[in-house]
Amino acid sequence: MATDDIGLLRQQIEQLQKELADTQQRNSDLEQKAKSSQSDMAELPVAISEFEDTLRRLVQRTAMIVQAEKCVVLVRERDTGNLIARMPAFGMSEEEVKAYHVSIEDGGSQDVFQSAEPSIFQTASNIAELSHIGARNGISVPLLVEKRDDDNLVVERVTVGVLNCFNKRYGSEFIEEDVRLLERLSRSAAAVIANAQMFQEVIAENEKLVQTLESLTAGLILINQKGRIGQMNAHARSMFEISADYDPISKPYKEVIEHESCLQILERMLYDIQFPSPNNLDADQEPRKADEINLISEEGVEFIYQMHAASVRDDANNLYGTVIIFNDVTELRNLEQMKTNFVSIVAHELRTPLTPMKGFVRTLLDDVNEEWYLREDRREFYTIIEENIDRLSRLIDDLLNISRIERMGAKGLEMKWEQVDLREIAESVATMQRGRTDRHTLVVDFDPTHIEIDTDRDMIQNVMHNIISNAIKYTPGGGEIRIIGRKEPLTEERASSVVIGVKDHGMGLTEAALKQVGKKFFRGDKRPKASGTGIGLWLVNNIILAHKGEMWAESPGIDKGTTFWVRLPIEHLVEDDDDGSVSIPNN
Repeated sequence: MATDDIGLLRQQIEQLQKELADTQQRNSDLEQKAKSSQSDMAELPVAISEFEDTLRRLVQRTAMIVQAEKCVVLVRERDTGNLIARMPAFGMSEEEVKAYHVSIEDGGSQDVFQSAEPSIFQTASNIAELSHIGARNGISVPLLVEKRDDDNLVVERVTVGVLNCFNKRYGSEFIEEDVRLLERLSRSAAAVIANAQMFQEVIAENEKLVQTLESLTAGLILINQKGRIGQMNAHARSMFEISADYDPISKPYKEVIEHESCLQILERMLYDIQFPSPNNLDADQEPRKADEINLISEEGVEFIYQMHAASVRDDANNLYGTVIIFNDVTELRNLEQMKTNFVSIVAHELRTPLTPMKGFVRTLLDDVNEEWYLREDRREFYTIIEENIDRLSRLIDDLLNISRIERMGAKGLEMKWEQVDLREIAESVATMQRGRTDRHTLVVDFDPTHIEIDTDRDMIQNVMHNIISNAIKYTPGGGEIRIIGRKEPLTEERASSVVIGVKDHGMGLTEAALKQVGKKFFRGDKRPKASGTGIGLWLVNNIILAHKGEMWAESPGIDKGTTFWVRLPIEHLVEDDDDGSVSIPNN
């Protein structure tokens, strides 16, 4: 080789080494950014693109220097151990590169990778991996990355891939001088590939982290030191009703979050994180109660979120920002409040029947000689006492059923199956309920007139009592309450069934409240003086489930009335204990 050619080659190698140094510096800068902020991960694809441009120039110049028609890099696949060709390549189409891979059992490039020693072959006829790319001869060198200590001594060499050049130009053959040149060039290629792989791993880890954050059921917001949002997961975006086409990342948190109470809490949290008070660090100091905010969804449903803040620091313990977690404690708070109300309401409900019972018993006892009241009066007193005893008994049964359902679900209810005329039950319950109101007209509307189903008589009476008494209670102005019964034919989807509806013209329910019907402790009217335990419809729903039926409510809106519907199979559906399936009789 001429002296001028050698000088030119050295200049090209020096230029490549300079480009490599620049790329490594950019890599170092980007790596520092990646460690300090997840939001900076958006720059990583740009860094990968820069690596690919550098590698493309390396491959092209390598092919020119060793006078090869083709040049390609193979990297090892971690899962399989196979060597996979990757773009960019010189003298090879993208399809050829995609088809070029070497399994772990094959020789050729795998031998070079395993031994970390270069190889020259003057014929490709006995090398299977090269048959499809038209290689006559070639040269293969390992891509080695050296790890050095503080004294710049090599402590470890790691093989990250193989650099292959094929078909020496002008019909020539590759020689040892080509090997030495290629080994020097391969160091630059190995460094570029190692850095690219590192960034790809960072990107992959970042994507995993982002997906994990997105899947959290709690809301999460990361606010950096400049008061800008670095991360905001799907639940947090949904909480604050941020539209899908708006990107909150890098925006000031005061611009994204418009909830006044939340902003006040965030300002204090950020201040406490940045300037911690000695009182907050005192072990004897009573911990501050967790902050909570109330948010109203578009559907009008109120949610309660508990806010927790924690500092985010880098490896040097420098404060980068603050992460705020929003835990949905709506159900917990509602349950706490409902249980408190429940105890008070149950005490009231237990006392309500006891008061008239005690009064009438005392009245009868005071009439020692049975001279004060007529027989009809006494019979009326006894009837009132009996009704209140029944009411007290139903309440006790409800409490016992609550315990069974909480332990075993709807299956915990003890059902005594028998054939019952629903019209008869409806008339009986309507008669009892008419005695409790003089402002409502109860109409029984059944078609056909008599509908017999398999059910538990006491349970179905409980269902009707609950729904009809609710209709009376939530129709304070009086009016008609219609008890509807309709028989439904057998279909492919369900067995022969009956629907029972109770329609009123009272207070009505919102769309959000309709979704809550049948849940434990739910009451349509949440005023403190509203009577009821909030378990009636929950029990009804479980009784219906024990029948393999369903319950739902319909309401045009507030002050427009409500219709409660129950669908029950006409014949008792027996559940197969083995697979949970239900046998449907043919009517």
